[in-house]
Amino acid sequence: MKKIDIITRAMTSGGAERVIAQLANYFTEKDISCRIITTENGEVMYPLHEKIDIVAIGKKSNNKVIDRILRYKTIRIVVQKNKPDVVLTMPEDTGIYAILALIGTGIPVYVSERNNPWVMPDVKITRLLRKVAYPFAQGIIFQTQMAKSFFPQYIQKKGVVLQNPVDATRIPEPYIGERKKVFSAVGRLEPQKNFPMLIRAFSEFHKREKDYKLVIYGEGRERINIENLIKELHLENSVSLPGRNKDVLNCINDCAAFILSSDYEGMPNALIEAMCMGMPVISTDCPSGGPREIIENEKNGLLIPVNDELRMTQAMFNIIKDGDSCLLGQNAYKIGKHLMDASVFEDWKNVLINE
Repeated sequence: MKKIDIITRAMTSGGAERVIAQLANYFTEKDISCRIITTENGEVMYPLHEKIDIVAIGKKSNNKVIDRILRYKTIRIVVQKNKPDVVLTMPEDTGIYAILALIGTGIPVYVSERNNPWVMPDVKITRLLRKVAYPFAQGIIFQTQMAKSFFPQYIQKKGVVLQNPVDATRIPEPYIGERKKVFSAVGRLEPQKNFPMLIRAFSEFHKREKDYKLVIYGEGRERINIENLIKELHLENSVSLPGRNKDVLNCINDCAAFILSSDYEGMPNALIEAMCMGMPVISTDCPSGGPREIIENEKNGLLIPVNDELRMTQAMFNIIKDGDSCLLGQNAYKIGKHLMDASVFEDWKNVLINE
């Protein structure tokens, strides 16, 4: 039986973690032994097959540098003991250190780039270490051609562009009926997601459309700042931050639209899942090109420039026009069906296992 170890930070929430859960479940169903190793302790937010083991490394020292060294030293020991055929690691900052930790073991390591490489990793030393680590990787899995183009040719030769897999069993059926007067967003409350721009744009929209609300699901370091902005704009009764929700797809399925307001992304899973549900979507045309690869503007969604409050407000008005959102949602569902195809999972399996 083939064996895969997947290394990541945690399985609490996030796009990379969702992809890991879906891949691990698929591999297990295909009789590939799959284990997930996390550098952090934390709750597992995604359903996993009962045969999948979770190995949580956890904190080793109060000194950050020593702690990281000891965590990845432990990972090296844990992986060598298991002797997997291949290691998959994501996101990129975890992957960089995992590659370095496993040098000399003879175990092939693939790292999945999950974000805009011009920006991430955002820690200078990690960006420098990426140049050292990536030549030792067996392969690099990119989400977009734009992300791949960032790297020198010798790294691109190791690379392949793969779509994010979508587990069709997790996706609710498209909502039929009159949609709620609610715009929804899902993501970590971090600067990258630029929720303040979305809230300010919604504030202008709300001046004419008093019945509409905005709900942003997620947690992060920017919660207090975002809450303060909501109060400053007197939107306490119209904008809510309910936190994480394991059933978020069912929560947003009947909303007027899903909105992605990020300054940069890889290939946003939340956007993909919204389109798979047949939701009307609005997204910034953010690098490294993920939204642009799945949204054809004004056909299956609305693309707007990054950090453009005026265009975001106008997109909200366009969504509520009679008939417009229904057609956008129907066309979004068409591309969603393609993304849910099992062949996407097989592409990942074939790259990693080389069957």
